[in-house]
Amino acid sequence: MTLANGAGFTMIARLALLMFACTAAAAAGDETPKTRAARFYAAGLERPLLQIQTGVMLLQACTARLRRGCDKKQREMASDSRTLLLLDELTLFPQRLPQDPAVGIRKPLDLEQKIREASAGLLRAAGDYDRVLFARYGATLRACPNDEAAVFRESLDELIRLDLTGFQALAGEEVTTARASIARDEETVAARLRESPEDCAAARGLGEYLMQLMHSKLQPWSGEKDRIENAPDSFEFGAPALAEPTDSEKRQQDRELAHAVAGNFVTVIATELQLMVYPESEARISAVAGSADSH
Repeated sequence: MTLANGAGFTMIARLALLMFACTAAAAAGDETPKTRAARFYAAGLERPLLQIQTGVMLLQACTARLRRGCDKKQREMASDSRTLLLLDELTLFPQRLPQDPAVGIRKPLDLEQKIREASAGLLRAAGDYDRVLFARYGATLRACPNDEAAVFRESLDELIRLDLTGFQALAGEEVTTARASIARDEETVAARLRESPEDCAAARGLGEYLMQLMHSKLQPWSGEKDRIENAPDSFEFGAPALAEPTDSEKRQQDRELAHAVAGNFVTVIATELQLMVYPESEARISAVAGSADSH
């Protein structure tokens, strides 16, 4: 439930780019194809964002009487309110929890269990949104193709493979079912996009950018990161052998990485889309980012 990960894909780094955010905005009530494209990709993001909010609010209980329900890292995170401040600024996603999820929790062990459930919920919701995102971008390749559509399709298929088998850790029939679901949704969305070539082109262009962010998200599962990090700086005789982690430890490490990556990616995408639809919120969001720099 963090906003940092080993791949260096942080909220603040992405905020620095603010791609599309500084372009001229349409007047209120008069949306452009670009802002409609942002809304097109925003639908469904509220679910993982609510999971992030749930996790952060549960962590806040780590600072008081329930602190024994959290580990040291979680207690350190509990004092950081920047995530909730950022979520408050994401007015494109007005959904909020009806009450504090920590209300009624009396025992540290119960808090620990609730935090685990929130983390698992974030992974599920983030995985669901990834599939929706793939289907929507794939639909633009069907509905308004260009000369590079075949190349983009090949890249999309590889991202889907990495996401399903790496980030979501699916296997066998689960992967087949997920791919079939993406393909069905893609065709349904394509039928709607064909009704407006201008909106379709805007959605395709924005989708290409979002797939670049997706590529960054999935780097830890691409194999490229391991080849770089595991390459020895030099050869040393008699170097001590490092203990190979067990399969169980590897799975736990993968899930911890996936939790961090999921929180980052969802927050980054939501922030980018917010700035495209409501560029006037840039100053407030930048102020949140600035508070992070001071820590």
